[in-house]
Amino acid sequence: MTDGELVRRVVAGETAAYGELARRWFGRILATCQAKVFDGEAEDLVQEVLIRGFANLGSLADPELFGPWLRGIASNLCADWCRSHLRNTRTPASGVRLDQVGAAPDCEGRIEDDERHIILAQIATMPEELREVILLRYYNELTYEEMAQWLGVSRATVNERLAKARALLRIRLAKLRSDL
Repeated sequence: MTDGELVRRVVAGETAAYGELARRWFGRILATCQAKVFDGEAEDLVQEVLIRGFANLGSLADPELFGPWLRGIASNLCADWCRSHLRNTRTPASGVRLDQVGAAPDCEGRIEDDERHIILAQIATMPEELREVILLRYYNELTYEEMAQWLGVSRATVNERLAKARALLRIRLAKLRSDL
């Protein structure tokens, strides 16, 4: 069933259909929020995005564009959160915890945990557009086409951003290794 069909069912009063939409889009919204906020607030923001999406579903002009519409809500909500927290001198990329980016809490071995933490810390300091493609690709396992649709950019732009992100990560990790 398409997003549009589910949206029409929700608007017609079958509110349970929104649960399927929420499940479908949760990971992408989380990656977007983590890229913009990368703080313990990301999951709370995702919940707020889903609540606002449900409350305003009747205003969606084209039900087939539910994903991009929801991403717009997420972007606006994250921007509001960042503005309010900048006043408190907190930085949006203030810290990274493994549980914030979908890593399994029962990872095998301390070394793997340490490596993940180092990688995630490096991702956290990347520019937002690079963080977002890395999170979408490796934590949500989206294809290039799915990322392009979600981000509203071309597949070539996704490829370029992901290549930049990987190259930057390689450079940073090599520097860390050489510093040891």
